[in-house]
Amino acid sequence: MQMTWRILAPAHRAQIFVSSFLLLGLLIATTARSQEWLYTVRPGDNLWNLTADYLTRMDYWPKLQAMNQVADPEHLPPGMKLRIPIAWLKRLPASARVASVQGQAKATLAATNQTIQVNSGLFLQSGDTLHTGPDGNVTLEFDDSSRLLLQANSQLSMEDLRSYGQTRIVDTRLRLQQGRVESQVTPRAESGPRYEIWTPAANSAVRGTHYRLSMDPATATARTEVLEGAVAFRGRRQARTVSKGFGALAETGKPSSPPVPLLAPPDTASLPPVVTKVPIQLGFPALKRATAYRAQIAPTDRFDTLLFDGTSPSPAVRGPDLPDGDYVLRVRGIDAKGLEGRDAYHPFRLHARPEPPFLIRPPPPGRRARTIVDLRVGGTGKRENLSFPTGRRRAFRGTVARRGRLRQIQPEAGPAAGTTPVLLAGCRSRFGR
Repeated sequence: MQMTWRILAPAHRAQIFVSSFLLLGLLIATTARSQEWLYTVRPGDNLWNLTADYLTRMDYWPKLQAMNQVADPEHLPPGMKLRIPIAWLKRLPASARVASVQGQAKATLAATNQTIQVNSGLFLQSGDTLHTGPDGNVTLEFDDSSRLLLQANSQLSMEDLRSYGQTRIVDTRLRLQQGRVESQVTPRAESGPRYEIWTPAANSAVRGTHYRLSMDPATATARTEVLEGAVAFRGRRQARTVSKGFGALAETGKPSSPPVPLLAPPDTASLPPVVTKVPIQLGFPALKRATAYRAQIAPTDRFDTLLFDGTSPSPAVRGPDLPDGDYVLRVRGIDAKGLEGRDAYHPFRLHARPEPPFLIRPPPPGRRARTIVDLRVGGTGKRENLSFPTGRRRAFRGTVARRGRLRQIQPEAGPAAGTTPVLLAGCRSRFGR
């Protein structure tokens, strides 16, 4: 068909094909618009080389000409926008990039059957499998900028990763054998490519949303919680649409349960903006209908990397011993069905070092009527400059020995003979603690 077209004169081309092209264009216009890729014509492009480069069949070019009302398929004006149905595009292998990794995580590569340590920047292909340890989590980024956070003790397989032509339109099909994931999916057309995660108990399919999915092999139960958009959640022989603010579960071999509202976010208004002790310990009011709570800490509010992830039966956070710095806490309640509720976020600054010294001698109330004060402090563990406020507003300064003891200290300006005793009000390091 291609050779026949090329030997005809331009005038004959229009006469022979114009009516059939117009009719064909009317038939496909309605179905194509909801699942199209817009291609910008470059110098030298024509319908034949575009069909060869991007489409699955060469006989699509007449339909492409009709759809876009192209008068001369051999000469396309640069800058022209061509509508191309996604279903006609070649499906090419795609990949998932490891955007960040924390703790223990390994990948089994399908091409070599080798298991390797996961590092940021690693590209995973169809058939590869990720495993995270009890302290591990990995964030994946797909070709359409969708992101997935794989959390601790999880196993996730890249079942099928495909892109359509040289577009950023992708089909993503994953398998969660166990564990928990949180997905932020780039919006997609109402039909066409999908983002799907399969589990032994249920499958989830979306076209742009923010949701969680978990698979508990001990109870053979899958759970989903939808934070934005909607999720098609299918158990055995039954699919349900789970909307924003709802969750559902499905046991292996059984239909999915009806969606139920997620628990409200906990109240974190009373939490301090600055935390001064480690390990981190924070409490907040109990949440109605919550049987447990999950707390997570990350460097930023994107939560691409989890520095802490734990559950507690009470509304309290017993966090890790992190370095001083800025962090974000998010907490949520867990209901009796194991569905995790909506998140509450609390940014805070950890300023716990150096630890404040404590007074060893003299005992309280610390009154001495001597020019030379025998003062001992402990708990610093290293050499620090200390300031000692007194009742007469006279500052004492000295240096703590390596073992945290200050043998003797004199006032910066010695008191005159016969002055009244001063009261030692406290001591603090040069960092104000």
